[in-house]
Amino acid sequence: MPLPTRSVTRLAQETSPYLLQHAHNPVDWYAWGKEALDRAKAEDKPIFLSIGYSACHWCHVMERESFEDPEIAAFLNEHFVPIKVDREERPDLDDLYMGMVQRMTGGGGWPLSVWLTPELKPFYGGTYYPPRSAHGRPGFLEVLQVLDDYWRNRRDEVLASADQIDASAGIALAPASAGPLPRPAELLKLEAAWLRAFQAAFDSVWGGFGGAPKFPRAEELRWLLAFAQRAALSGDAPAAAAGEARDMALHTLRKMAEGGMYDQVGGGFHRYSTDERWMIPHFEKMLYDQGTLIPAYVDAWRTSGEPFFAHIARATSEYLLREMRDPAGGFWSSTDADSEGGEGRFFVWSPGLLEEALGEELGRFAAALYGVNAFGNFEHGTSVLSAAASPEEAAKEVGIEHGDPERLATEVRGALYAARSKRVPPATDDKVLTAWNGLAIDALAQAGMTLDEPRFTAAAAAAAGFLLQNLRTEDGWLRSWRQGKAKNRAVLEDYAYLSRGLLSLFQASGEERWLEEAAATVDEMLQRFGDAETGVFFDSDGRDPSLRHRLKSPWDGATPSPNAVALESLLLLHAFTGEARYRDVAARGYAALLPMIEQSPRAFTTSLRGLALAVEAPSVAVVIGTGSHESLSEWRTALFALETPLLLPVFRASAAPDSEIGLFAQRPAAEGKATLYLCRGAACLAPCNDPAKLPELLSR
Repeated sequence: MPLPTRSVTRLAQETSPYLLQHAHNPVDWYAWGKEALDRAKAEDKPIFLSIGYSACHWCHVMERESFEDPEIAAFLNEHFVPIKVDREERPDLDDLYMGMVQRMTGGGGWPLSVWLTPELKPFYGGTYYPPRSAHGRPGFLEVLQVLDDYWRNRRDEVLASADQIDASAGIALAPASAGPLPRPAELLKLEAAWLRAFQAAFDSVWGGFGGAPKFPRAEELRWLLAFAQRAALSGDAPAAAAGEARDMALHTLRKMAEGGMYDQVGGGFHRYSTDERWMIPHFEKMLYDQGTLIPAYVDAWRTSGEPFFAHIARATSEYLLREMRDPAGGFWSSTDADSEGGEGRFFVWSPGLLEEALGEELGRFAAALYGVNAFGNFEHGTSVLSAAASPEEAAKEVGIEHGDPERLATEVRGALYAARSKRVPPATDDKVLTAWNGLAIDALAQAGMTLDEPRFTAAAAAAAGFLLQNLRTEDGWLRSWRQGKAKNRAVLEDYAYLSRGLLSLFQASGEERWLEEAAATVDEMLQRFGDAETGVFFDSDGRDPSLRHRLKSPWDGATPSPNAVALESLLLLHAFTGEARYRDVAARGYAALLPMIEQSPRAFTTSLRGLALAVEAPSVAVVIGTGSHESLSEWRTALFALETPLLLPVFRASAAPDSEIGLFAQRPAAEGKATLYLCRGAACLAPCNDPAKLPELLSR
């Protein structure tokens, strides 16, 4: 007997995997748009707005429990206009209504559940609701019933509340200060004082800041490393502050990569750790986490010289190329936490599963290597893998006296990856987002340039080319692409992250087109999002009439502050082009942020890292090769072996003396050897083709 056909909602016409997951719900879903908003007004019905994303565990739970429930769906359809939004496609809507719910309830998260008037003012909100009331927690059906009663019988109270909540949106910023930024020595002293906020929250045992859950705040760690490097070489900040900043960052990065939050078999980082030890993750993997953590591990390798950090950067980059790359060249957004109906099932192991995949001897070796025992550290006697022992320690523990332990560990990792690949994998959200691809381009370009891995640079270039071909229009950038269809106007983070990625790609390859595209993107960003009065960029372009408020949010969140990344891109463009207008806008922006930074430095660490470039002009080191990537390697090794703060390298395989870009014009590879051209502002040293002389050059 054939199964009954399930109804298909309007969401079946969408491209977002998250919206498509709800296309067969009995809820009469709309996507955000004119049709739904007009209906709410015409029928005088409140809107139920549900915002989530494909990899969200509790979004899946609420769908199964409530949105698949016929009784709940019938009531919701009759009394409300239900709208479903993918927060990754519409971060402007998510930021607006998430902020309001946080002010209403004191908390937030996803799924975000908000009830709006037909004028799009919120009057009630929360996150996940169980289907029916239990254990003192209101059920979704009961909430719907109460809100419907209020809408029909106590409308004045609802509207008054909505007006009050709506009026609370956004922050009021003062006009930007015209005062000077601090001098380099003054900035270091300020940073040493701001460091106390990090010291007070630091977990000296497991790394990170605060207790569980712990998130990989890559920008905090990168600022700590950058401050430590500048402070150690300047003498203008206490030496103890430099050492402590460095140790906090390296300890945290090491512990994160040794724990279960890092995928020991496949590479890449899960979203966050549910415990203080970085052991048990929330298993979703987000592209933006890889895009921010790869540069952090590259920075750690440059600072410490420890191969461990370079290994993590490489392995995470390889994960992106192997598992997250669309055949067209862009990078996908995320993978789920769940598979086969359970969270983390794809990633966990037991001693029996290890022996089944590896045999008895290597299974015991793997158990010692990754901390797997009969009790398990997760659910049902299974374990999340961690770097519990070195290969040598693991071999000794289980009595293996033959073979090279390092080689055995590599073989075991490959065999476990192959065995795991036969399991049912978590779902992949295969939409391509401009912003998150900008982070991935930045990360891969930096890894390729610093670790001398041209494949990473090539992958970054392919992704940039894909975005330019598929998401740029005559009317500006678009945000999202899937299966040949691009949609949604880009927001500030798209422009900011992409421009930063293009600039890193220019540094790694020396290809002029990337600098030109970065400048074009930044110029458009200034036009669409800039605000000369406050010096702080708007988050959206103000062209969507359904977005009631145009927010500014210059602090860091789960991703780096787009405002801060925009300012950093302006400073890099000034360094590479010499155009003062980029520097002037950035200086005004940093002056506007300083009062906020002083109040809450940990909320502005991306801004802190860029501020040093505004206070002290960086040096630009252009290396011109003799025609091949290999000709640059000796200079690459020399430049990255030294602790050289505020130095921006640019590598170009072949000379282009007729270039219109000043960095390359009239600059050959002297005497048939790769040649360094080192400048600080308008002051340049004589060309040098001997990498051994680099320390002397940098000391001048």
